[in-house]
Amino acid sequence: MDKQKQGIGIPKQSFIYIGMCLVGIAIFLLGGILPASRTLAELDVQAVTARYRFEEQKTLVPLHQTLKAIESEKASTTLPMPAKGKLPQAKINTLPQNLSNAAKMSGLTLVSAVPNLKALTGDASFLPVNVVLRGNFADFRKFLITLGGLPYVEQVEEIAIQGKPDAKEYRITLWVAIG
Repeated sequence: MDKQKQGIGIPKQSFIYIGMCLVGIAIFLLGGILPASRTLAELDVQAVTARYRFEEQKTLVPLHQTLKAIESEKASTTLPMPAKGKLPQAKINTLPQNLSNAAKMSGLTLVSAVPNLKALTGDASFLPVNVVLRGNFADFRKFLITLGGLPYVEQVEEIAIQGKPDAKEYRITLWVAIG
């Protein structure tokens, strides 16, 4: 009988200590190590995402610089607003040449620019000019912007657009301030 008591004779207090140590280890694992491993996994994902963004930006920098250069070279989108002036009567004969230059700068062909000299009676301050151009619509827009930059063009009275087989034809009646 003595042998049976010796084998089973582990004190109850030792079981309590072992149980408390196991509970302490479980708390340490569940409270410290598992959350830290989750945080490390999230940080790894963030690091991979940051590396991907960095590589993406590194790849796109030359494209961005090219687009910036193109945008800076692009023509100004603001309309010219010169101070209004008058074309001296002595320079009325240069008006068709000025309109021809504006058409060439815009990519259009000037067919004719005919001032209506019948309107020059007495002390007339405006001269109507009939202009005929050929080209495409985008170039016509450029021409109108260029026309707005001429200080002596007072207003555009009439615009007529006709479709031709080779290009569109634009008829414009302008009022030019003379003095």
